[in-house]
Amino acid sequence: MTCRPDLRILAGALAVLALIPPAAAAPGGDALDKARAALDRGDGIAAEVAAKQALDAGLPRDRVAAYMGEAELLEGDLDKAREWLGSGEFDEADWQRGFHALARLEIAEGNPDAASAAFDRALEKGPGSARLWVDIGRFRYSIGQHHQALDAALKAVEVGPDDARALEFRAQLERDSAGLLAALPWYERALEKVPNDAGLLGGYAATLGEAGRAKDMLKTVRRMVEIAPGNPRAYYLQAVLAARAGQDKLARRLMWRTDGAFDDLPAGILLNGVLEMRTGNARLAVEQFDRLARLQPDNFAAALLLGRALLADDGASEVVARLGSSADRDDASPYLLTLVGRAYEQLGKRAEAAPYLDRAAAGRRSGIHVLPLGPDGEITIWRWRDDPERAEVAVPLLRQLLAQGRGEEAADHAAKLLERYPDSADVEVLAGDVALLNRDSAKALALYSSAARIRRDRPLVMRMAAARIASGDRNRARQLLASYLAQNPRDGVIAGWLGQFALEEGEWNRARALLGLARKLGSGGGDPYLLADLARAELETGAGDAAQRDARRAYALQRANGGVAFTLARAMQADGGDAGSARALLAKAEAIAGPEGALASR
Repeated sequence: MTCRPDLRILAGALAVLALIPPAAAAPGGDALDKARAALDRGDGIAAEVAAKQALDAGLPRDRVAAYMGEAELLEGDLDKAREWLGSGEFDEADWQRGFHALARLEIAEGNPDAASAAFDRALEKGPGSARLWVDIGRFRYSIGQHHQALDAALKAVEVGPDDARALEFRAQLERDSAGLLAALPWYERALEKVPNDAGLLGGYAATLGEAGRAKDMLKTVRRMVEIAPGNPRAYYLQAVLAARAGQDKLARRLMWRTDGAFDDLPAGILLNGVLEMRTGNARLAVEQFDRLARLQPDNFAAALLLGRALLADDGASEVVARLGSSADRDDASPYLLTLVGRAYEQLGKRAEAAPYLDRAAAGRRSGIHVLPLGPDGEITIWRWRDDPERAEVAVPLLRQLLAQGRGEEAADHAAKLLERYPDSADVEVLAGDVALLNRDSAKALALYSSAARIRRDRPLVMRMAAARIASGDRNRARQLLASYLAQNPRDGVIAGWLGQFALEEGEWNRARALLGLARKLGSGGGDPYLLADLARAELETGAGDAAQRDARRAYALQRANGGVAFTLARAMQADGGDAGSARALLAKAEAIAGPEGALASR
């Protein structure tokens, strides 16, 4: 009986508590909500202030640690961030946020194993937010776990179908795997959610430009400038557009407006080098292309650009030193052979130049070659014996094994790499190369196809086509190339390949369209063999004037090839022009390549 008054008092107290707002019931709750909102908009300073208010209001450390640590991380103070995040002591309500921030901290400090462990901890008490899965995906991609990255991107969109960052990540992966046009709808979905996001607009604009939609690109870039007038990417993208249109002075002015933001990035170095080369500043072009070649030692296109600039700057001896061994390979391109041959000529060594120029005159190499050798056919492998399965030594070691004819050992090593790096598309491509060179086209194609789920770029598509051709399936190879060109309509190299297919099949109109596209998009204006093939297609479609123009240009570039001479002779005959000159060219073609003409010899 004596307890009843106490019960009535307790019941009254509970009723009063029920009427008190939640913030009053949980001191610091409002401040924590403010910290959360500040972090979501990327404002580390405001988040730190609010988190301190939550602490002052009485919230325990483990309730505030995730917010305070993430705030310090945003502000770039990694030491203070670790003071809050390093122990991993987070309230259950903030568990995912805390370990997510800890994973980001470990990435920033270069600790991939610790970052992976932190991401795993973040997923222990829930399915994970879209933002968490995006960061997991980007992390997995950065450490070569490409297939896991794709799985994470799919999960991010599943969890957050309206999350702009998830849609952006999906767009980026779709661009790599399916192509430019396939990526555009993903960018557009993301921009529906955050139409004023300059980063998203930049990715969308770049994709539009590479897909050939210049007007849409320019419209998008102008929108970027409206939103963020000082955004350097907006000016860089406009510079690229101007350079493609041949407006080099405008491109230079736009690059100046980037305030050097792209001067140390490969894309910016390439553009600056091209602009210097076009304006006759060969020495400055050499400096740019040399930097690019050092940054990207496996980028052979950069090496060729450097060689061309060196030759223009009287650097013939360096051209020979850098490119001579590559030109000695049996799969060297006519362009490379000509470059090295002209370098020897510039040095006054005509006897040394002749073999290279003769091989260049013989025409295009046939087929596709992978894993090119290094200097003198040998590779210096730095400390590879300490761990021969390290990813960074995989390429040189495989090159060396294949160069020495040790195909079985190369295959065994590739299998070990696949076992060690099962989610790496790069390793799949390497293993596919080994299989292709070992004449196992079916295995090569399976490996290439798996890698293509991650990154279906031109080199991989050409490898896949080579595997199809090696297995006798030219039709599927052609379909593969056509599918790639449909998604990447500005790829002149693939257009040229498809033009060759059409030419061989006697599809003259299609060949003319594709080869004309290749000339327009790439460096076809300087490729005598492409020009000769285009002239041939033009002849077959009744475009005699165009055929003679292109055939003359081809002959001016390459007078020592019988096929080029034969095509010009045919064009002159069709035009009813100088019969004597036409007969002389036919005689020259027969002398070089036999009475059947040189076209078949190519």
